[in-house]
Amino acid sequence: MFYKKWQFWLGGIVSAALLLLLLYQIDLGDLKNDLREANYYLLVPSIAVYFVAVLFRAARWQYLLIPIKRIPVGRLYSVVVIGYTANNLLPMRLGELVRSYHLAHRENLSTSSALATIAVERVYDGITLLAFAALSAPLLLLLGEFDGSASVSRATGIVIMVVVISAFAILLALFTLLASSPAFAARLERWLDIVPAGPRPKVVGMFRTFVSGLAILNSPGKHCGLFLWSMPVWLLEGSMYFMLAYSFGIDDHFDSVGALVLMALLLTATSNLATSVPSAIGGIGPFEIVAQQTLVALGVGATVAGAYSGFIHLVALWLPVNIVGLILLWKGNLSLRDLSLTSRSVNIETAAEDD
Repeated sequence: MFYKKWQFWLGGIVSAALLLLLLYQIDLGDLKNDLREANYYLLVPSIAVYFVAVLFRAARWQYLLIPIKRIPVGRLYSVVVIGYTANNLLPMRLGELVRSYHLAHRENLSTSSALATIAVERVYDGITLLAFAALSAPLLLLLGEFDGSASVSRATGIVIMVVVISAFAILLALFTLLASSPAFAARLERWLDIVPAGPRPKVVGMFRTFVSGLAILNSPGKHCGLFLWSMPVWLLEGSMYFMLAYSFGIDDHFDSVGALVLMALLLTATSNLATSVPSAIGGIGPFEIVAQQTLVALGVGATVAGAYSGFIHLVALWLPVNIVGLILLWKGNLSLRDLSLTSRSVNIETAAEDD
């Protein structure tokens, strides 16, 4: 059972601690009023936009999988939704394993190769979000939108940004070398000799099938194509932040629609980069606190920023995809628990068989 796993409890503790930190900074009476007075007429359109963004995620995944197998976007769409549901409900981003195993089981693929394409997705998500931050933050600063009295450490923010950029750059370089240089892959594989003889064949098999899943990255043109596929995914999600800003009166804090668009881009970047760390369940906690602090830095009140951040994450992003994902699991006679347990136990075995 999930509740017996240490990862579940770690994720729950991280989420609870960060939510308590958020609640410490806001007035609960004002929070109630902000939620009561918000105008929710844009909620349904924003949720619809989110599911269009999921369609682009499925199309991007199809692009990544082409060197392995061409799979219709419609078939990939349900797998993506189930994977995101698993990510939201399981700790340590186990939804990535669930998605790779579920696809491999349905389409007769290697689980490790499918997982490699998901790893590439995650790197390009990070690159796209960092590009959003690099564009929006300086422009907002030039427009004078940052609140100099905000209790956000600029030095800490710079350090975190440098670390995140470096991590994504290193992963991108490593994946590209593995995809384009058989000699580099062979040298890296030799390092696996340190693995004990018993499990070594399985680990080597997993490594080789993982490398085969990176085939899409073997040319600059394919890198460019992947980046272009990533743009509509995050622009559509950013438009949700933009629309729901009007529901909570966030637009009143900005001098122009252009500044509000930049705010949505920056918030999309910071809140989603915060959830890339596999700790809290469904990103609950990191998303809310980072989104709220980003808005506070832009001069929005702490309480309304907290109400907006919690609403957009839990009601607009988290709940709808979970409902649809659970319906898809039910229709397919699938169990999230069984998919999770099987994906973890089968991943290495599948790689060894493919070898």
